[in-house]
Amino acid sequence: MNLPSPAASTESASAQERRVAFESLRERTDELELIISGISLLALLALPGWLFEQWVKLELHAEGQRHLLLSVAFQLASGLSMTLAAAFLLHLAVRAYWVGLIGLKAAFPAGIRWDAIRSIGPITRDYYRRTVVDLESAIDAADRVASIVFALVSLVALSVFWIGVLLALLTLTAIGISALFGASLEPSGEVGAMSFVALFLVIVLPQLVLDNAWLSRHRPQPAAPWRRRIIETLARLQSVLIPQRLVLPVQLSLESNLPRWGFTLVFLLLVGGSAMLGRVQENAVRDFALVSSYDYFGDADADDGLRSAHYENLRGERDVLARVPLIPADLIADGHLRLFLPYLPDRDNASLRARCASADQRAQRQSCLAGLWRVEIDGKPVDLGEFLLAERRDLGQRGLQGYLSLAGVAPGRHELRVHWNGLVTATAAKPVAKAPEYRIPFWFSPPYQQDLAPAAP
Repeated sequence: MNLPSPAASTESASAQERRVAFESLRERTDELELIISGISLLALLALPGWLFEQWVKLELHAEGQRHLLLSVAFQLASGLSMTLAAAFLLHLAVRAYWVGLIGLKAAFPAGIRWDAIRSIGPITRDYYRRTVVDLESAIDAADRVASIVFALVSLVALSVFWIGVLLALLTLTAIGISALFGASLEPSGEVGAMSFVALFLVIVLPQLVLDNAWLSRHRPQPAAPWRRRIIETLARLQSVLIPQRLVLPVQLSLESNLPRWGFTLVFLLLVGGSAMLGRVQENAVRDFALVSSYDYFGDADADDGLRSAHYENLRGERDVLARVPLIPADLIADGHLRLFLPYLPDRDNASLRARCASADQRAQRQSCLAGLWRVEIDGKPVDLGEFLLAERRDLGQRGLQGYLSLAGVAPGRHELRVHWNGLVTATAAKPVAKAPEYRIPFWFSPPYQQDLAPAAP
């Protein structure tokens, strides 16, 4: 009879103690999961709206790489918030189902009493008896699904967060290099994203090709020393760029215990979807309605009609991204019409640099800004020479503001046309077909002035 060695007995006892310790710890994780999911869900439901408000305030004042950095940061943070909120909501739903099953098991230890069911026929009852799992199996499955969802949430959060950190670091590096050498930010506006793709092509893709799992299974042969050195070097570089000590324990545990392609597909969809949800939120604010049936009133009709975004008294929260020329109201009862022309750095700076390479004097800068616009009332040009540089903190914008005289203008409907004369630039993110042209109808009602002079005696 072979007795186990003292070392083996010690190792077995240690493993047993660890298993018992993990089992006792597991008894408390369900409560912790519920607490974390509940608190996180409440915070995450409010976070996208707050992030959107901060992004709107900041991106208006930036251009080039800075504008890109703010937009990417908002899209990733907002999208991740919505993805995590949906995942925590699913986790709470599964845990609630799990709690209900445990309550049923405590109340009815025998589980399903098939012979006592009278609402279904014998054939259906036999079919369900073969296919429906018992309470113990359902409890175990629900617990397993809830734990997988909770772990997957942490993996997606870490992945998306680290992608955002890498993009931010690469973009900030590009900004620093551009500032150091005095280069323009515009040509390298997407250098952060391009650098991220380059790192993937240089570090991640070669490792996947050289250490291909499919080839290793079908052509088992010892790896050449040079090949092993290259693969290990690439793995070390990845560990520098990616927090693998945090990511890999979760990723590899899930991947090795779940269907591989199913896990990979779900993980990539969650990460990619998180990056896209921020853009969806932005488009939802820009669009009049996400789901609509306005077959006889399209966006082009609204361009030729009346849009609330052009009137300060009609603007609402959904007009916050409409940075367009503004007048006070659709009905003007004054002798002058106030017009505000916004200055948007991300759109206007390239044109201003081309028009005015050096504008040292305030009058020169004002003239440069005025050169971006052409204004007409009922087809008659308006002189912008009297416009002033204006800072509108109520709008959070800077631009030109002037007061157009309405002397001699007849009462009734009139049309203000504002043309932007800057250089039209197009990128993959912001394709531009033509220079903006704004049509702003307004109704002029001359002020009624009563003679207040005292009557003659």
